[in-house]
Amino acid sequence: MTGSALAVGLIICGTTAVFVSTGLGKLAAPEASRAAVAALLRLPEPRAQRAVRLLAVVETLTGIALIVPSLRTAGAAVAGVLGLLFAGAGLVGRARGLATPCGCFGQRDSRPLGLRSVLVGLALGAGALVVLRGAADAVPRPDLLPIGVAGLTVLLAVWIWRDMVRELVRPRPTAATHD
Repeated sequence: MTGSALAVGLIICGTTAVFVSTGLGKLAAPEASRAAVAALLRLPEPRAQRAVRLLAVVETLTGIALIVPSLRTAGAAVAGVLGLLFAGAGLVGRARGLATPCGCFGQRDSRPLGLRSVLVGLALGAGALVVLRGAADAVPRPDLLPIGVAGLTVLLAVWIWRDMVRELVRPRPTAATHD
């Protein structure tokens, strides 16, 4: 396996993990993103809710398309467009001084659209460009991509929900029993 093939495989796995996580997070908790979408696009609540659900489905399907060899090019193209849209949303959010949490992963307490959204969007766009430049065909073991995606998605979920994970693994005090 060449270094470039490994890099492309990791880019595909990482990009897929991000899109699947954000898409499923928005599908599970669309209200977390609804306010940010409403403020960003100046949409009324019902339309913002539909926009969030549509975005969630597109993100999830984009992630899935990236690991299916026959859909990878289309998935990378959509991933690139979404990355640029996220970067643009971050710029607009920062310019308008929006304080509404983005709810990107279904979290109510996430940060507002801003510089981090710009950087993540540009990284997703750059990753999509690498895949589109033909390096996706260089992945020698495409059968391992789902395993890599699953592992990175779990790691991403643990990081995103780290406060909840800490609560789950922290020993809980037990009530003292008296005889």
